[in-house]
Amino acid sequence: MSSIGQEQKQEEVASERAPLVGFLERLRRSKEFEAERQMVRVVPHGLFVDERGVLSVIKQYQDWILAESQGLANKRVEKAHQWLFGLHPERHYLVEGKNVLAGFTVPIPLKSPQQYGLPYYLGSLLPTANYLHPGDAQLKAIKGIEIRPGRAGVEILVARRDKQVVISEVVLRSFFKLAATSRFLQRRYPEVDTSLSVCLKALVAITRRARDVPKTFPIIVPQGVKTSKTKQVRAAGKFLFIEERGELVRVYELNGRNLSTLLREELNRAPSEKLGSFKLTPKHRDLIGFYQSSSQHTAVHARAFSEFEELVRRAREPREKFNSWFTAAECFERFSSFYQLSQPIDHSKISGALERFGVTGERFRIYGGWIFVLSRDSVVLRTVAKHIRLPGHQRTR
Repeated sequence: MSSIGQEQKQEEVASERAPLVGFLERLRRSKEFEAERQMVRVVPHGLFVDERGVLSVIKQYQDWILAESQGLANKRVEKAHQWLFGLHPERHYLVEGKNVLAGFTVPIPLKSPQQYGLPYYLGSLLPTANYLHPGDAQLKAIKGIEIRPGRAGVEILVARRDKQVVISEVVLRSFFKLAATSRFLQRRYPEVDTSLSVCLKALVAITRRARDVPKTFPIIVPQGVKTSKTKQVRAAGKFLFIEERGELVRVYELNGRNLSTLLREELNRAPSEKLGSFKLTPKHRDLIGFYQSSSQHTAVHARAFSEFEELVRRAREPREKFNSWFTAAECFERFSSFYQLSQPIDHSKISGALERFGVTGERFRIYGGWIFVLSRDSVVLRTVAKHIRLPGHQRTR
């Protein structure tokens, strides 16, 4: 859209919402709203509403719009909320000295916030997606934590069953970035990828569920963790926690795109001899690399390697399983060995196994219980281990 078109659109929206200035007069005069008046601030470009006062403001708006339309307009709570704050309102902090409000803004074209007879604020609002304030009511509701100034932002002290763990703001922001590509976190904790306070709530809850992982347990860890004498590994579900001297250093999710990201990062740091003839393609979104050969060019999709990693750590056969922590490079060595030892196989001979796991492809190779599924242009797309089942996996009939 051109700049002229954008300006016209903004003018149309402003004109459409201009009558809401009259709603501010309703809030100023309403005796029913006196107790909640300290939960709103007239700010440049709108009305800020503390989240604790949202329902009261919506009730006032419903009554106002009903009176203005002479009984013709009757908006339900959901519609009134959407009309006032938008479909996906952004949560902000409004900080006045030691007082902090957390809430949302009703966009209204205003000239001077001081003239409406309501509490006003002329400063800037802070988006909760970028800031974490100790006075946030959502943070105060999290039991067993203490927020204090740290070396780089705030530090969160989390009490758990055995001992206290410290989470820095740097680690929290790293987890916030991880949440943006985690379906599990977004499903379990709505707004986890848009609010640092919700993100902290999720991180604290998962951290407390995490348990120590002994070095004899087969699980993938970064190379620097495996060789460290001071780092500890804890796990909760598919989340891996790296701790050192009572401080959380990093959180990984061993699932989906976050697992692929970890594997790719670790392979990029791996010695070249660990990869053999395999050449990495670090800038490609889906392919992690390809086997370089004069006779054949075979690429490997990130999903195929991720599936192999998840399956191989549940292997029981001595020649397949890992007996302790292992790295992405060690895992890829095993993947590459199994693939290069595999032989082509006709689809009809393995169709039952493929159907049970809901996998399709153009070409297939097999090594023991491992099936590698390839596309027509020689990309290893999927990995199936017909002799290994994942927990909770339901085979289709």
